[in-house]
Amino acid sequence: MASTALFFSILTSLLFTSSMAITSSDQNPTSYIRSSCSRTLYPGLCCASLCPFAARVGSDPVLLARFAMNVTISRLKPLSVKISSLRRRASLGPSSGGVVTSAMKDCGGLINDATDLVKKSEKELTGLEGMVGSEVTWRIANAQTWLSAAITDEGTCTDEFGNGAGEEVEQVGKKVKRAEQLTSNALALVNCLVNS
Repeated sequence: MASTALFFSILTSLLFTSSMAITSSDQNPTSYIRSSCSRTLYPGLCCASLCPFAARVGSDPVLLARFAMNVTISRLKPLSVKISSLRRRASLGPSSGGVVTSAMKDCGGLINDATDLVKKSEKELTGLEGMVGSEVTWRIANAQTWLSAAITDEGTCTDEFGNGAGEEVEQVGKKVKRAEQLTSNALALVNCLVNS
């Protein structure tokens, strides 16, 4: 039984390593990113956000997924600050209802949670290239779960902004939607690791 587990662990490691080597030698970095982004729901956004990092990513699928998560984090952090600012202003305004303030409070918490989940996912893939077998599978599965939860948080937050609460609030809602799309792309790139 132990020899079977060892065999599958070695086989998984060899397949993972050889598929990364094949990918690396076949394409230049920008072409590799475009090809990888074609597997996402938002390929144009994926290319626009990741092609600037082509030289650093090379043709490394793990590094590409990690860069995608870092791009998402860079969009989520300022959103959290903006939502907190809007919430404070709404609570001070004379015509603000508790509904807008409550929605922003909920959304702020969701965006903070999404940010933490994406950070956790990125950290989970750090050093993946040197791992083998079930450890690789486990870490990829964790990242998939956490990114899916982040997408749910972002989608719920986007729903909170659908109440016609003003132009500035609507703009934040659009930015949250964009962050959700970036997270979706990151998840798609993590999913590609399973198939590589």
